[in-house]
Amino acid sequence: MEFVQSGKYSEVHYDRSRKVFIKTFQPKLADRLRYALRIRPYPGRNFVIVAERLKALGIRVPEVLAFERYRLEMRDVEAPELRGLILDDASLQERYVELITKLYRDRIHCRGLHTKNFLVKDGELVAIDLDAYKAPRLIHYSGREFLTCLKRSLGGPEAFLYQRIVERLGVTDAP
Repeated sequence: MEFVQSGKYSEVHYDRSRKVFIKTFQPKLADRLRYALRIRPYPGRNFVIVAERLKALGIRVPEVLAFERYRLEMRDVEAPELRGLILDDASLQERYVELITKLYRDRIHCRGLHTKNFLVKDGELVAIDLDAYKAPRLIHYSGREFLTCLKRSLGGPEAFLYQRIVERLGVTDAP
């Protein structure tokens, strides 16, 4: 098993023989309490909930092979990151704008909507890192917070995408 990366509260490993990514979560104590009290779903379960919601919107996601509270196995999508392709491809830019617009309108919140969290497989976008998404249950995040997070995610040469998304949504007082 190969170590791929560690995040704030997770680690990702890759099982090359099975072509499977394995993500384990080590949340803070406060988050563990939220999970135990059912204020939030456990990270593995949240991934599955969000994956189903995104699939219903027509957004491709990795295939989940197994999940537990703090562990998740996903089939490797074997595709390049959107970040390396988007600046030179108008059709990928349009697909990204459409996808983000769908998320906004369906009130699905994510703090990591940068182009590194999307892959391009057969010309279609695949959303990854779904444990960072929050589908509305009791708490609905505001559209303004969504756009604030999105603006932070799209800096540098990709900043023009934020403007396109805001225009598509018809938001006149965007952050």
